[in-house]
Amino acid sequence: MSGEDRRIATLDGARQRRSADKRAAVEDAMLRLRDSRQAVTFVSVAREAKVSRQYLYNNFADAIGEERAETRAETTIIDGMKVPLRTPEEHRHIEAALRNKVDRLETGLKEARAERLKAERTAERERGKAEYWRRLYTAVLARLSEQ
Repeated sequence: MSGEDRRIATLDGARQRRSADKRAAVEDAMLRLRDSRQAVTFVSVAREAKVSRQYLYNNFADAIGEERAETRAETTIIDGMKVPLRTPEEHRHIEAALRNKVDRLETGLKEARAERLKAERTAERERGKAEYWRRLYTAVLARLSEQ
């Protein structure tokens, strides 16, 4: 083998190793994202695997596309609201669900305060009636003791 052929073989071997390393990094990144229940998107995989998005589009478009479709189908129920399980915008869904819950709790608190105020007024009115009847009773007892 001539010197130039050896050089070509060495460069070809290096390219193949680099390509295999990139593939392994992408597959590992997809597994880590899936295991940590994060969204598997071109951006997240590229960031995690430290490869370009173009590399992913050229070599993993189908795999990531399938993963994204499966991810979008997964949902969970948060406070009675169906929410996509793993999406890049998941925090917005959760925030909306929490805002709805806060609104319901504030409404319940207003109602509870109104009921408490009504109960306090009723109790005050009943205390006034009780005081009126106590005075009458005391007055009657005083008259009877005078006789």
